[in-house]
Amino acid sequence: YPAGEQPIPEITGAALARRIAENRTLPVKYVSSFENAATTVIADAQEGDMILTLGAGSVSQLGPMIIERLQLRGAESPTPIAISQ
Repeated sequence: YPAGEQPIPEITGAALARRIAENRTLPVKYVSSFENAATTVIADAQEGDMILTLGAGSVSQLGPMIIERLQLRGAESPTPIAISQ
């Protein structure tokens, strides 16, 4: 459903993750909040990885959260580039 529309009860992040996992050999993780997403991404990221956030609405808050946490842990990275907001 489009951003800002009423949610469709059967269409959830958890349901999407389950469906993706059915057709992939790579691990799929569902997290229920931006806080958990930032923590999970940072825990899983390895040197040289690119972290890409996609979505609509408030997902634009996630990138800055990840960058802040990476900086707090002392990760060296190039200057983040916002492609669109």
